[in-house]
Formats: sequence, structure tokens, C-alpha cells
Amino acid sequence: METGYKNVSLLFVVIFGIVVLGFFKTYFGLFPGFNNVTLIQHIHGLLFTTWFVLLVVQPLLIRYGKYKAHRIIGRLTYVLVPCIIISIHFIAREAYLNAVAAHAPQQRVLAGMYFPTYQIFDFLVLYLLAIINKHRPPYHMRYMIATSLAIAGAGLRRVFTHMVGLNGAEAVLLGFLIPDLLLAALIVYDKIKGNNSRAYVIAFIILAISHYSYYFIPDSALWQSVSGYFVRFF
Repeated sequence: METGYKNVSLLFVVIFGIVVLGFFKTYFGLFPGFNNVTLIQHIHGLLFTTWFVLLVVQPLLIRYGKYKAHRIIGRLTYVLVPCIIISIHFIAREAYLNAVAAHAPQQRVLAGMYFPTYQIFDFLVLYLLAIINKHRPPYHMRYMIATSLAIAGAGLRRVFTHMVGLNGAEAVLLGFLIPDLLLAALIVYDKIKGNNSRAYVIAFIILAISHYSYYFIPDSALWQSVSGYFVRFF
């Protein structure tokens, strides 16, 4: 493992802590009763908690030379990640049905489907890039770091809304900016250390396109049409 990344597990702990804070009011803080929490929300929370546990454990296994255990656990993600993607789909479906039941304007409901769509895309693409590069450890590790940053935005938005008291637009912007700025900082760090930062650059482009497309895609006629088709189909 590269010297500068020997404590990367701490980064994953911090990001998971942000996610827990973000969802504390609506999920983690409801323990043990979990009033009004649905089964799919429990499954979704368990799957993502498992994902972060693996993110924390895997670098430690590499650091201490437990390569076989690292490979075995890595193969478990071939099942875990599809389950995570499916759970995001059902969480989005649940949110859509709740919004429809509350008689929210259809345009706003369909625009809201942009969030789970780009989250599925970003997380899946970055994970696949990590797996494709599993025999190139520097790339593999950086793409795995990027998957955690793709998830972090959802927690950050809720932290700024529920705990800081910012309005929705401000929380969304910061939920985009902070992961992007962290990726930019990692690119600069690699440049200073003489490391290949290509994986971070690719991840930054993926996240930035998804994030800032939010400001013009969800209300477009094309998105409304395509999103409307998929919610009716699924």
C-alpha cells in the first residue's frame, strides 16, 4: 500500500460518520424502535453500513498483508453491490409513491427522481472501474475512495438541512461541492507526491457532470418524458 494512504480507513470512518449524522434524524436516531421505518429502508441502511464496513476493513487487510482475506471479501461485493443498486431503486420508488400520495406536482416529483438516478449511475460506474482495475492497486484503491465520495453527498445534504438549518438549495450545493473539492484536493496531493492521479480525475469528471447537471436536466422536457416513462414502467 502507498505510504500516503496507509491510514485511508480513517477517511472511510469519517465519511460513514457524516452519513450517520445525515440520516440520524430519519433512521439511525430512531433506534431501537425505528417507528415508521419500512422494511426496504432497513435493508437499504444495512447494505450501505455493510459497504462502509468493507471499505474500512479492506485497506487494513492490505496493510497487514492479509491478501487472501482481502480477495475473498472483495468477491462478496459482487453480490453486495447489485443488492445496493436494487435497494436504491426501491427507496426511490417508495419516495415517488409517497410524493404522489401527497399530491405533489408531477413535474417536481419527476425532477426529484434525478437524485437516485445519478447516485445509482455514479456509484455503479466507479465500482465497476475499481473492479476492472483490481489488478492495478493504485487505480483500484482510488476508485474505491471515489465510491465513498459518491455516497457522501446524500449524507452531507441532510447534515446541512437537519443539523445546520440551511435551506434545500444551499444544502444541495454544498453536498455537491464538498465531495468534488475533496477529490480535487486528492488530485493535487497525488500531483505533489508524484503519483498517478488519473483515477481521481476520471472520478471527478463523473461526479461533477452528475452534480452540476442537476441545475438544468431535471426540469427539462427530455428528463420529464424519460423519467415519466420509467416510473410508469417500474
